[in-house]
Amino acid sequence: MNKEGPSTRDEDQVQHTGDEDQPKTPEAAPVNLEERCFLWATMDNYNQFETIFQLRGPNTLEAMRYNFMTMVPQAYIDMQMVSLVCHVLNREEWTRYQRDVYCVPLEILIRMFKTYGANYLDKKTKMPYLMSQLKDQQYMELLDKEKLKKHSTLFAPVLYSHHWWLYVLDVQSKEFYVVDSVYGTTQSQERNRLHRFACNVLNQLRVWAGDPSLLKKHTIGLQLRFVDLPKQPNSTDCGVYVMKRMELLDVAALSAAHTFKIQYDIEEWNEDQLDQFRKEIVSKLIMSKDNTLNVNAINQALNMTREAITEARTRIGRQPKPFAALKSPYVQVTTAELDKRH
Repeated sequence: MNKEGPSTRDEDQVQHTGDEDQPKTPEAAPVNLEERCFLWATMDNYNQFETIFQLRGPNTLEAMRYNFMTMVPQAYIDMQMVSLVCHVLNREEWTRYQRDVYCVPLEILIRMFKTYGANYLDKKTKMPYLMSQLKDQQYMELLDKEKLKKHSTLFAPVLYSHHWWLYVLDVQSKEFYVVDSVYGTTQSQERNRLHRFACNVLNQLRVWAGDPSLLKKHTIGLQLRFVDLPKQPNSTDCGVYVMKRMELLDVAALSAAHTFKIQYDIEEWNEDQLDQFRKEIVSKLIMSKDNTLNVNAINQALNMTREAITEARTRIGRQPKPFAALKSPYVQVTTAELDKRH
């Protein structure tokens, strides 16, 4: 009897009968649980409308397979995926998220952008529009008022005009950072207006949570900074960059620069690494303790046949290559390890 439980050793390896130098088929590599969860969650010939993630707790947040399908290589990432990462990171037990950093649910900022855009000044009052002017206030229920008020750093991802970027508000230094993997420090007038609007909205959130220290008469007193980071190697991975920056960005290093344009020294990621990040994020969301559907999802992933796995790999196309030294801190290692060049 196998005391270690069922093994997938025979199922997941292909017997090589020909020349070992021949190209490997998509089924040649072993399949671990992480990849099984990724393939199962992103398989487009399964039920695309099946709910495969449901956030544990009072604020119900769900995602279907079609949301997860946007995490395959070269796909534009759906906003629901970034939203899930925000909520799960906020529940992490690391000191970083329990004491210092709060990821603002993206629905609020995106809703303000969608409603008012770059022309955010009320024509009557000549002041920026307020969140209270939104007709639908349901998104406010997603906010953690205590963390919003007490944490020293706010991360706010945003999607606008088919592009993701990240805002960072350092409450203590009263500095506001724009982290953009495409435009970097070169921003158009429209985007600069959006940045000022976002700055004001985050101020409003602090006031709403009970901390009026930043906002005075709805004017912006924060210093706007642009962070010069390595750029993404394609047109589709801006969402991946945002999710990874929320995990890894060292706000103390940004604050120490005290310059308008900040050069931040971090590893430049290639497409294989970014593909690996996509797989890690999907698998950890599926297996997360905050996913009430995780047991059923894992069981279904484990029950995938070798034929289904081969088909899923073929449909997805380019396969993420494992980078052990670049495993996400969201998975198991530290930021310092990920930043090391190797």
